[in-house]
Formats: sequence, C-alpha cells, structure tokens
Amino acid sequence: MTEQKPCRELKWWEHYPLHQWWCNDICPLFPRFEYRKGDELNSNNWYFHWLILKVWTLEHFAFNAEINIEPYSITVGFTVPYLRIFIGFHHIWHLNWLNKVSEKLRRKPAIRKEREQEH
Repeated sequence: MTEQKPCRELKWWEHYPLHQWWCNDICPLFPRFEYRKGDELNSNNWYFHWLILKVWTLEHFAFNAEINIEPYSITVGFTVPYLRIFIGFHHIWHLNWLNKVSEKLRRKPAIRKEREQEH
C-alpha cells in the first residue's frame, strides 16, 4: 500500500514521531515560532505559541480586551497596536467530551411541521 501525501506541506515538527504529544495544537511543550516574509500586499508577520500563550502580529492598529469562556475555549485576550495576545486554551474542539457538552448546550431548531401548522 502506498503512503498518501498530505494536502499541505508539513510543519517541521510534524515530521517527528509523537509530535502530537510534545508539539500539539492545544498546549505545545516545545515553543512554536513561525515567520512569514511580507510582499507587495502583506507586511512581515510572525506567530508564537508556547504552553497556553499565543502571540501574533496584526496588520492594523487596535486596542481590545476580552474574556472568553465557551465549551471549546477558555481564554483571556488582548489586542494592542499590531499585536494579538491570547492566554488560555483556545480551539480545543477535537476533544470528544467538549463536543458532547457543546451539543447539549446548542439551541435546537424549530420543527418544520409545527411551523406549517401555525400558518
């Protein structure tokens, strides 16, 4: 059987066995740093992620502060000019128990037959 090639180019840490344990998307034990050189349409950008801290650059000037508590995200976030900072667990939706909690808390759609009877 031939090995399928991924749809995208793998990051450097994805070439190592057990990378999902030590460099996962939720809380990487090994710091991640990415840099993208600017072009005629975009400025230079960088991204840093280590444990529960995420920092990345923005292309606009803004101020913001937020606290986010959801079934898939528990974060405190700040935006200062050209910089976005998150502290907490962000986008952890691939955990099965969080999917079940999110489904229970989601609003249910109205039943179509009841709507037709009302009109």
